[in-house]
Amino acid sequence: MDGLIFDTERLSFVAWKAGAEAVGLEIDLPFFQSLIGMNSKAIQARLLDVLGANTDVAELTRVASLEYDKLLKKGPPLKPGARECLGLLVELGVQQALATSSSYRYASRKLIHHGLLEHFDKIVTGDQVTNGKPHPEPYLLAAQRLEIDPQHCIAFEDSVNGIRSAHDAGMYTILIPDMCPHDADSLSRVQEQFESLEHAKPFLEKTFDTSALR
Repeated sequence: MDGLIFDTERLSFVAWKAGAEAVGLEIDLPFFQSLIGMNSKAIQARLLDVLGANTDVAELTRVASLEYDKLLKKGPPLKPGARECLGLLVELGVQQALATSSSYRYASRKLIHHGLLEHFDKIVTGDQVTNGKPHPEPYLLAAQRLEIDPQHCIAFEDSVNGIRSAHDAGMYTILIPDMCPHDADSLSRVQEQFESLEHAKPFLEKTFDTSALR
């Protein structure tokens, strides 16, 4: 969702930097990129692992959350083609599930702001799973809730952690790059890649074209 539907990863980077500065530390871009796609539980574990066991992660997270809320006051900016692709799938009667590492609080807030919540038949958030991305559980749970075999699902992702999660769940995985650099291992898990959702729309139109069945 973040980095794919909403252009919010840059806002998140600003927020995490503010949180780190509040406890006398620094989070650089490569470290932040390694966090993209993880849920809050996994992020906190990684913060302790990298920044040290004595890090006041609770305070760091508190400040980061406050800063993120401030940055989201005007609503999360949409990525190009997001509304159009989601609307197209609704028109075509294609079931949609959201598998996001964000909490339900943040996910629903962002979707409601843009009137997109009703586009999704099912939603899986980071606080609803035991194992977040890169573990396949979020995508497996999304497929289970849709009652669809994961191998019959298409997953759109922007992060390395998300790509691994979707691929390991057995889904046809499509990369829409955002802030995360992708190495050869990550790209080997991808079946398609598009510059943006806007560029992916023709793929969706072709894949779910039902005119031949009429």
